Amino acid sequence: MLRGFLAAFIITASLSARADDVRLPPGTRKDSTGTLVSGRGLRDTTDFIAKDLTTRGITTTQIGPTRIRGAELTRFISTTPTTPWLAIHILRSAGKTLIFFVPRQSLDERAPTR
Repeated sequence: MLRGFLAAFIITASLSARADDVRLPPGTRKDSTGTLVSGRGLRDTTDFIAKDLTTRGITTTQIGPTRIRGAELTRFISTTPTTPWLAIHILRSAGKTLIFFVPRQSLDERAPTR
């Protein structure tokens, strides 16, 4: 079940775009798959992004950090409707801290539920 969650999470993350309105911690780079890898740990990355969001006046709801079977996850859900992203997920697994931006979709872009 966890593998399915992580696979779905990575696929969703690969579809997302990086937002230009959020600074990332120093040392953050893209790996060979295009995933953003932070040079810092989960707490330092979370604190850095939380501080930057506050500085820029972007209101978010922080969920976590939460630990599930060896993986730690922190989420920032945007409550500011003008951000191009709906959420930022910070995942620490297998010694890497990964950052994912979940794009905001308009009602017209959503797939039908049937």
